[in-house]
Amino acid sequence: MKSPIFLDSRLIPASQAKLSAFNTAFLYGECLLEAIPVYNGRPLFLDDHLDRLKKGCRFLGWPFPARNRFQRAIRLFARHPQGPDHFIIRFGLVQEMDPPASPRQFPQKSPRLLAMIRPLRHRPEDPSPPSGRAGISVSKVPGPSAVPGQFKWIFYMMVRRDFRLHPEWDEMLRLNEKGFVVDGGSSAPLWAVNGKVYTPPLGEGGLESVTRRKILKLCRSLQIPVVQKSWKPSDVLKKGELLFVGSGIGILTVTHLMGKRLQRATPLALRLWQNYRALVLGKTSF
Repeated sequence: MKSPIFLDSRLIPASQAKLSAFNTAFLYGECLLEAIPVYNGRPLFLDDHLDRLKKGCRFLGWPFPARNRFQRAIRLFARHPQGPDHFIIRFGLVQEMDPPASPRQFPQKSPRLLAMIRPLRHRPEDPSPPSGRAGISVSKVPGPSAVPGQFKWIFYMMVRRDFRLHPEWDEMLRLNEKGFVVDGGSSAPLWAVNGKVYTPPLGEGGLESVTRRKILKLCRSLQIPVVQKSWKPSDVLKKGELLFVGSGIGILTVTHLMGKRLQRATPLALRLWQNYRALVLGKTSF
């Protein structure tokens, strides 16, 4: 299927989607992005994702589009006759400017809202979580005060460069200057060892992750201890299991890190996956 684009409250062919060349993303890299998984027409954690998007609009001084516009986009894609049952919808907000554009020009109108979909990297019907290989990014994560935690676009160039150089990677670890894990490439890393789940401390500069927050809540509800602790890739190579959690992958177990084999999926990972898939299939909530 050649997926259409959602623009101006309707689906149109991608070839007909048009934005002014005087837009903030093209000129200054100023835009907002949000990806939300949709299962059988039902968006997962919609309120949490839109709340994060609101923070970005507040930071940039943009009016936030009406909630029903996001809901309409989801409904239209879900009802598309050639659309998949499960997909991830990517929303984009960008401002169009009046020429001649200037770095000191700040539009106050509502931003343009675009959306497109792509297949998920997992199937909730599968009894086991997806697995893949991971690497380590050569680019260091900026300090926690460098950018607000809800922003994604500032890191995309570095992440895309790493994936371009390493197409064999399904995910990557991103480290700070001291070599501690801070974040992943497009999802959040977790280290599971001895029945506990270790997550990088929130204040180290990683981006906000809605799915990570929900998975950690699930861990606590299942009496799985969650520990915020700084850890390094060398710790993962010695013991335990490396997981990534995110909107597009759900839960990803890692078989190899920088080409070195890691421990296979543990009962803990399988337990998390079974509860997560029950949620997305509408059989439970957390």
